[in-house]
Amino acid sequence: MSNKVVLPVKYPAITSWQWHATIFSILGEDENAKKWIYSNYIQLRCYNIPEYTSGDEILLCDMMPGNSALKECPYLICSLITKQQIESYCGNVIDFIIKTIDLGGYVYGAFDEARMISNVGVDYKFSHELFIYGYNMEEEVFYVGDFTFKDKYAYTTVTFESVRQGFDVLQASEDHVLRDDYKGVRGLYVIQRNVDTRYYDVDKVLIKRTLKEYLNGEDTKDHFRMMRNRFNDTIFGVNVYDALKRRVDKQLHAEEPDFDIRALHIAYDHKVLMHDRLKYLMANEVIPFDQTMLDRYGEVVEDMLTARNLLVRISVTGEIEAGDRIAGYLDDARSKEVEILTKVAESL
Repeated sequence: MSNKVVLPVKYPAITSWQWHATIFSILGEDENAKKWIYSNYIQLRCYNIPEYTSGDEILLCDMMPGNSALKECPYLICSLITKQQIESYCGNVIDFIIKTIDLGGYVYGAFDEARMISNVGVDYKFSHELFIYGYNMEEEVFYVGDFTFKDKYAYTTVTFESVRQGFDVLQASEDHVLRDDYKGVRGLYVIQRNVDTRYYDVDKVLIKRTLKEYLNGEDTKDHFRMMRNRFNDTIFGVNVYDALKRRVDKQLHAEEPDFDIRALHIAYDHKVLMHDRLKYLMANEVIPFDQTMLDRYGEVVEDMLTARNLLVRISVTGEIEAGDRIAGYLDDARSKEVEILTKVAESL
């Protein structure tokens, strides 16, 4: 056993949700993985759901694939290890994580991060996904990627003891990672890179089909009914813009405004990744190079960034009247995006 092992990570291009940040941290700039990444993450969808920590209704917005991508990506090997197996194999979660990292495996799962951010006893739990990619025996810390410990997604360290407490205190019913994956057990995912062989090529058929579903607001998840039952209120594609406007308006005019920027942020990350996709497809001659199109889509990215940042500013300053401008930025982004992506779909 080494005193210190840190597996390779690269700060992720998109950070909206922990599952995306984890995948992009591990795969980084791998050329094989890009073929899969840029064939996916096209469809956008959202629905109202109670937040697992507070119970308050939020608009959960995400790209497709969402958290299931950890299991579906051909360039990752993802294994579920139950708490019973962890304790049987290694005796405790600390030794299990260390041995996993020694074998080149990253660790991902739900931990009570209230135990990690407080030096005193707390009477509540904050179950959140934690990504672990290294350890230091002398300092007795794990290297982790997370949103909780800094103002944004960051790589930092947490102590062995806080990780142990954060893992042991959660029950299976509080493990939202495995509960949302329809597993119903307590455990962790072990993730290994699988990039040495090219398993997937750029899929023009899939890209074109999903672009059309995005532009028409069609139900992409209906293709996956064999995997799980469906929600009834999911909104897809460009119709997400309308849902975002309704959610922002509701936040602005609530008796006690409680601003949640996550839906706007994932929509912004969607545009960042789409812009990168267009560059990639052009660079690899999948579609013709068109600098005007790239510049035009760059305006879509800028519109979404401005809308997100404006909501952040309003949440700090309370300038509710400035919120009327957000709808204008969203309408402008939608109009430009539909025009551009329609041309892209036609060129494939």
